[in-house]
Amino acid sequence: MERLPNLESCLRLAYEARGGVNLSGIALASYFSRAPTRGRRRSDLEPELIFSRAVRDRLGPGADRAIRLVGQPETWRACERAQPAVPIATREWLAEAALALGRAEGRAVMWALLRAMSELENIAQRLTGSRNSRATVREVLHGVGQRTLRAEPFAALLVRVLKISQAVYAAFRHAGLAHDAAWERVEDRLWSPHPTGRGDERGAYLPSLVQAASGNARKRLRRNAENGRTAGHAQALLARFASGPGAALWPWRDGEGKLLPQRVDVLAPDAAGLCFFVLLTHVADERRNNGGPAGGLSAPFEEAGFSSAEWLPDRTDDLAVRLLAAGGAARGDLLEELPVLLRATLDAPDGDGARQRLPAMLRWLEENGRELLETP
Repeated sequence: MERLPNLESCLRLAYEARGGVNLSGIALASYFSRAPTRGRRRSDLEPELIFSRAVRDRLGPGADRAIRLVGQPETWRACERAQPAVPIATREWLAEAALALGRAEGRAVMWALLRAMSELENIAQRLTGSRNSRATVREVLHGVGQRTLRAEPFAALLVRVLKISQAVYAAFRHAGLAHDAAWERVEDRLWSPHPTGRGDERGAYLPSLVQAASGNARKRLRRNAENGRTAGHAQALLARFASGPGAALWPWRDGEGKLLPQRVDVLAPDAAGLCFFVLLTHVADERRNNGGPAGGLSAPFEEAGFSSAEWLPDRTDDLAVRLLAAGGAARGDLLEELPVLLRATLDAPDGDGARQRLPAMLRWLEENGRELLETP
């Protein structure tokens, strides 16, 4: 059994930071707001699995009251203002949640939570990676590409461990146990026998949660490779465009025929990635804001086929980010100049040279980018 002293400290600080009607303390998981589920059922903790018969027996005569208290949201002090948008659960997102907790509840709790995150990640790496390289384990735990997982495996694992641990810890404190005894019960719950459903001992324990998280990520890695969603596929598309028709299809040129805004003769893959990012995010914004999922597109995008169902805004944004990342480090000046060039081209009269050349590049992007879109 692995020791989790930082999680222990975090749970104690959260529970003992009580006030008013918040008898259960700070709900740590409430600071990790989730992205919309788009109609899918969002699973929550199941009390009958966490508080099995054996756990109830250890809670004693006050078991029903303690379990009822931890199951009532109003007994917890929760995050009052959820983060406005969560694209995916990256390391930055995890850090932002910790900062939000620190602003609301003090730096001591924030540092305890950050230490608990690091502690759990190290343990998860040991549980997952005994036969794998550290790089492979980190890829499994932290996602498999740009915006490919709405909640990365480690983030989902962290939130679930926090929920289970806090529920068990608070229940035993409500039942009258001191900190040391309550934490001992949490350790028992996290490292209990495998929850096979046979007998009375059911629930979720830490090694099985780690294996489930890594298993889901490995499946996604395999599906990404099968569906052409690896970084290599995106890089190959950019290289194929830059070394092939890219220079001829590039809409923006100066009087000497050099490619704008860099004024070069040869198109580089990173510039192609930046350009495709600008084009795809523009079409996504138009579809999102102008007339619904299949309407309101500027003529060049409409003619190139971006009104089809494959190019729904979220999927288009997804591909845009992947191509941007595949091009390497983004140049800030190009990200400022390319949108200006695109807007000027869309506003230009039909006889404008860039306006005439733009549809050909959009058709190439639509035809070749479609193969990189995530398949159902």
